Amino acid sequence: MLDFLKLSIIDISLINYLENHNLLEWVKSEDKINLFDFEVIKTKTVKHYKGIFFCFYSNRIDILFKPHYYFNNNLHNANDFKIVDCIKTISELKTAFEIDLKLLKVVNIEFGINVLSPIDIKKLIAFILYHEKNEFKTDVGLAFSKKSFRANPNGTINLYKIIKAYAKGLQFPQYSDMNTFRFEIKSKQSKYINQFGIYTANDLLNFDCYFKMANEIKNEFDKVLLLDCETDFKSLTGKEQIKITNYLNTLTWFNISQDSYRNRFNKEKTKYYSLVNKVENNLKKQLDKIIFDKLEYLKTGAISTHKENVKSGAVSNIYKGGICTQKDNENESKKEVAKKTFCRITKVDISMQKDDSILLSHSGLKHYYKNDNGVFERIKNQYLSKVWFNSSFEIQIKELAHNIRNANSNQQIKQRRLYPQNQPQLFG
Repeated sequence: MLDFLKLSIIDISLINYLENHNLLEWVKSEDKINLFDFEVIKTKTVKHYKGIFFCFYSNRIDILFKPHYYFNNNLHNANDFKIVDCIKTISELKTAFEIDLKLLKVVNIEFGINVLSPIDIKKLIAFILYHEKNEFKTDVGLAFSKKSFRANPNGTINLYKIIKAYAKGLQFPQYSDMNTFRFEIKSKQSKYINQFGIYTANDLLNFDCYFKMANEIKNEFDKVLLLDCETDFKSLTGKEQIKITNYLNTLTWFNISQDSYRNRFNKEKTKYYSLVNKVENNLKKQLDKIIFDKLEYLKTGAISTHKENVKSGAVSNIYKGGICTQKDNENESKKEVAKKTFCRITKVDISMQKDDSILLSHSGLKHYYKNDNGVFERIKNQYLSKVWFNSSFEIQIKELAHNIRNANSNQQIKQRRLYPQNQPQLFG
C-alpha cells in the first residue's frame, strides 16, 4: 500500500547524530547554484542505507524512502504490500537507527494498490480517461502509464493530489502477472497528508491511518471515468445504444470538459454510468469489486488502534488527587472490565449503549464509525449486503442494525430447534 515517503528532519541533535552514523554509506556530494540568487550555492550530501537515501543540507535532512521496494529487497513493488507489512517496514527504520520517528515529518507520500485487470492491461490503460474533471495524461518515462492532476492557473501541476494509473505487470513482468494494474495516489502537501492522521513517521505505526488510505483509494477510483469498450451493450434499446456509442467517443468527453456550464461534466458522467450499469457485469463494476476485495485482503491481520481505545486500556499510577498504588489500578481495571457489555452477535463492546442492550444498535454503530472506523468497517463488511454499500450513512446504519437483529433471531430459532424446551437434556 505505502509506496514512497519523503521525510524531513530539522532537529539539530538528530541531524548531528545521523551525519556520522556508521550504517550510512556515502553516495555523492554536489553543489547547486540557487536559480534566484547566483551568489548562493546549495550543497547536498547523499548517503544511503539499504536503498533509503538520506540527503543532508545545511539545516535539514530529507529521507527518501520506498517502503514497498525496501520490503522486497529493492527489487520491485509489484506484489501485495499489506498494512502489517507497511508497519513492519517503518518499525525497521526506527529500530535500525534507534531514532524517535516523531522527529521525522512526512512531507510527501504515495500509496496505492496492485490488482489483476479483468481485460488486457494495455486496453484498460487506454480506456481510463478522466479523474473527476481532470484528464489522464501520458506519464512520460513509463509505457502505458497515465496521471491525472488539477492544473494551476499557470499550467503547472497542482501537487495537492495526483492520481496515477499504469501497467505494473509490464514494468515488472518477472515479478507479477502481465495484466497487473496499479492505481496510486500521491501528494506533496501537508493539508492532504494530514487528513489521514499522518504528521510524522511515527503515525505510520498506527493501523487507522492505513484504513483511511484504503478508503481513499476506493473513493478516488469511484471518481474515475472509464470508457467501457469491452462490455456488450446489445441488451440496451436502440436509442440507448446510440447514446452509449456517443459516450464511448473520447472527443465527446473533451468537448463536455470544455463546456462553460460548471456541472455539465458530472451530469453527463452520471447519465453515462446509468446506461453502463444497465448491463450487470460491466467493466467498472468488475474493477470496483476487484479493488474492494484486494483492499480487504490488505487489511487482514490489522487491528484498529484508535487513540481513545489505547487510552482506555492504559494503566497509570497518577490521578488528580495524588499517587495511587498498582493494586488500586488493578481493582479499577477489573471494575472497568466488569462494566463492559458485549454484543451477542458481533462480540464487540456495547457499553456505550443502554444498560439493557444485548445487540449492537444504531447508537453503537455510530459510536464505532466516529471513534473506531476499523471496527465499523469490519462489521460493515460482515453484516451489510453490498447492495447498500453506496447508500447514505443513515440507511447503512439502519440495515446493519436490522441484519444484526436478524442474525440473533436466526441463532435463537436454531437453538430452539436443536434443544426443544420439553426435550430432556443430558446435563439438565
